[in-house]
Amino acid sequence: MLIRDLPEDVVMEILSRLPVESLMRFKCVNKAWYFLIRNPNFIAKHLFWATSEKRHRGFLLNREHEITRTPWVSLHSNKTLAVSRYVDLLQFFPRDVRELVVFGPCNGILCLFGVPAELNDDDDEDRGPRDGLVLWNPATRESKALPIIQRPAEMPTTFSFCFGFGLDPKTGDLKVIRILNFNFLRCQVEVYNLSTDSWRVINTSVNPNYRINSPRFPSYLNGVHYWWACERGGSGHRLMLSFDMSNEVFQEIALPPLTKRPSSEAIAVINDSVALILVYNDLARRFYDICVMNESGEEKTWTLMFTIGPRPHFSSLIELRDDGFVLLRNKNGWLVLYDPRTQEQRELPIYGDSFQVVSYTETLVMLNGSGSVLEHEDYS
Repeated sequence: MLIRDLPEDVVMEILSRLPVESLMRFKCVNKAWYFLIRNPNFIAKHLFWATSEKRHRGFLLNREHEITRTPWVSLHSNKTLAVSRYVDLLQFFPRDVRELVVFGPCNGILCLFGVPAELNDDDDEDRGPRDGLVLWNPATRESKALPIIQRPAEMPTTFSFCFGFGLDPKTGDLKVIRILNFNFLRCQVEVYNLSTDSWRVINTSVNPNYRINSPRFPSYLNGVHYWWACERGGSGHRLMLSFDMSNEVFQEIALPPLTKRPSSEAIAVINDSVALILVYNDLARRFYDICVMNESGEEKTWTLMFTIGPRPHFSSLIELRDDGFVLLRNKNGWLVLYDPRTQEQRELPIYGDSFQVVSYTETLVMLNGSGSVLEHEDYS
């Protein structure tokens, strides 16, 4: 029996289990398959199988090129860690970029922020760091440049900002969050909606006395984005700030008390849990405590999941992988795959002064004119 003789629902079921690369080729088979693969219901079905079975995974490696000193990005197989292809993401930005920061993933979509090579105080309305955001699907290679963020009225010359990225599970709309802090006097929160392709200022309160760190690791889970924050001044009060993508409300969450002061802290999402990474330096040896947040109703507690180190040759933690392995950079500049369960490690043939690694699920989610795609329905 040929596949064209099968019922349409059976064909849809078969195709929904296939990798994106194959489906992009199959769009050329005939018009029926082209429109099926672009159909929002099929995209949602493919998303369900890809995320629930953790299949068709890849990871993005972002590092600085040794010669040009510009961002150098490659895509890798999540199983073998081998390079699939190199990608030029700098083409998405209107001017030269000295640093690339990746937020996400969310339903296979990444949010890219290109830090301009030069920032001038006299930048006009059409320039500046407000024009450096792009949404990108690494599997389909579709991209969408976000519109320019309008300059706030009476904007002070001194300000800081951080981003968040995630999905509104009630509407299926992707959102980008920017928190502006004007010299610790007031904050402004701006939200971008993919469905309207526009920014808006929301009426919400964030304590301007907080230093909020931009996420270094994936920080979105089940409709909520998380940031690590601390209060300025002598109190040193630490907290986790969360933002509900549906009702657009912030919440402050207490972090576990410390018995020893870490050199740094960060928030990460691993295996559908929110984790706190505590970094310690002990006599030139670095180690990491990974704590996981437990939720029981309104109460939130923290449990130490595992410790990495102390080891003298680890310089930075790069990624907590869903398969239990950890990617680190050693002091010689090589990427290392480490198993905290057995303490075995393998040096990878990947070198750099700094790395950012983001694992993602390959999906068909569209960015231009496809309508919203919910987290997923139950197709089992």
